[in-house]
Amino acid sequence: MFYRDLKSRFLDLLGDRGLEKEEVVIETRILKAQEAIGSPGRKDFPLLKGKEVLMEATFLGARGQAYTHAPSEFRGPLGEIVELSLEDTRERALFIAALNAVMRYLNPQLLTVHCRDEEPEECAREMAAFVEALNPGKVGLIGLQPAILENLVKVLGPERVLCADRDEEKRGSVKFGVPLLWGDEEGLERIMEESDVVLATGSTVVNGSIVEILASAGRHGVGLYFYGVTIAGPAELMGLNRLCFKAH
Repeated sequence: MFYRDLKSRFLDLLGDRGLEKEEVVIETRILKAQEAIGSPGRKDFPLLKGKEVLMEATFLGARGQAYTHAPSEFRGPLGEIVELSLEDTRERALFIAALNAVMRYLNPQLLTVHCRDEEPEECAREMAAFVEALNPGKVGLIGLQPAILENLVKVLGPERVLCADRDEEKRGSVKFGVPLLWGDEEGLERIMEESDVVLATGSTVVNGSIVEILASAGRHGVGLYFYGVTIAGPAELMGLNRLCFKAH
């Protein structure tokens, strides 16, 4: 349902702008870590550890990006992208990167390019300050982003922070005083049950887990915010809350 609606709204937007039949080339490529994030002071960002990569699409000079563990490169007309079934991660990564590029072309104020160097750390501090101002009893973080987790712990204390991730290497470990929950249905439900506010990585729109996250947040009445550049276009089209303080 989510992806059907997302594609339908995107196609409607293209139709309204007269772009649905444009034979404009979409080109995606896989960015090297240095291109994507520059040289931040800390070295534990997922991009630097090779867990995921950043894909970049261009559309009439506009750039859109998407995190994924299933990258691919593509060069072809926009029509081929919108015809993808979105049934697997590779197709969703292509579609989301392209969607972000097209949305950036249509709305130059939409920030769809990853921040660099010290900006990710600055963004994490601003995100923690945003959450602190909401005064939640507990906050959940879906997807381990170390800078965000560390800054949440600094302002709230580890006892008010929960985190879930699907990295097998970190399964059962503790980070900044917060036990890392496994990111399955059980872990997700615990976060939604105990948290007043949840931050979720925007890459969930590529790996497909966004469907479960939205459903669970709806059942529990949780304040849900997605972060990062991947979710930029989908958030705009689907009316989702997005936090991304230093993107370009």
